[in-house]
Amino acid sequence: MFKKLIGLVCLGLAFIATSASALDASGQRITRMLATGGPNTVSDAAQDVYNQRIEDQEVLDVVAETLNQYYTRNQSDRDYVDTTSWLCKALGNSGNGRYRDFLQTVVKSHVHKRARKYCDNALDNLPKGAANQYQPGSVNIADYKDGGQRAATPPPAAKTKPAGSSGRKGVDFSQVHEGMSQEEVEDLIGPPTATTGHVTGKAFAPFNYRGKDTVRMYALYKGVGRIVYSNDSRYSGVYRVREIVADPNESGYP
Repeated sequence: MFKKLIGLVCLGLAFIATSASALDASGQRITRMLATGGPNTVSDAAQDVYNQRIEDQEVLDVVAETLNQYYTRNQSDRDYVDTTSWLCKALGNSGNGRYRDFLQTVVKSHVHKRARKYCDNALDNLPKGAANQYQPGSVNIADYKDGGQRAATPPPAAKTKPAGSSGRKGVDFSQVHEGMSQEEVEDLIGPPTATTGHVTGKAFAPFNYRGKDTVRMYALYKGVGRIVYSNDSRYSGVYRVREIVADPNESGYP
C-alpha cells in the first residue's frame, strides 16, 4: 500500500512538472512564428518577445536557436540584418545570463556591423557567471512548427478546386521557394483564396534608385498559410517570393 501511494505521488509530481513546462498560448504562437516564418515573421516574433519581456526559458531557447540560424546568413540583406538585431534584443531584454556566452559568439562573428551594435548592447544587459549556458544546436526548431505541441492526428492538407485538366490535388508549400515569380507559384499550387498588400518604407528611401521591394503582396491560402511577394523594381511588374509562412490557422482573407 505504501509503495503504491509513493508511486501515485511520483506520477502526480511528474504530471505537474509536465504541465508547468507546457507553453501557454502566447508561447505557442511565438515559437510557431519562429519555426515556420521567414525573416519578416521571425522579426515580428522577436519584437513580441522583446516588448512583452518574455522570460519563459523554453521560448527564449527557441529565440536563441533561431538567432543561431540567422546571424551567419544573408547579412547583406536588410531584412536578415534587422531580424538578427531583434533576436539579439529579445535575448538581451530577458536579463537571463544563460544566453551571455552565445551572444558573445555572435558579437565576435562576421555579423553585419548594424546587427553587431544591437547584439553588443543586448550582451551588456546579461549578467556574468550564469550556469547552464545555452548551447547552439541544442534545440530542434522543427519541433515547434505547431507551437511545441505535436498533434495526435495531422490535419488533412487543404485542397484547392481542380483547375481544368491540370490535375492539381492540393496546395503544397514545399514546392515553393524564395525567388520564384508569382506566375510560377500559381502555376504550381493554384491561385490564393485572397490577396492583400501594402507599400513598404523602401518606397521612400532616397537611394533606392531601382525601387526594389517598395511593395509587398500577400497571397493568402485558407488553411495552409501565406506567401509574401515583393516587386523586383519600380520598372517591372514582376513579383517574386520573399517569404513562405505555413499556418494551418490562416483564414484566407485580409
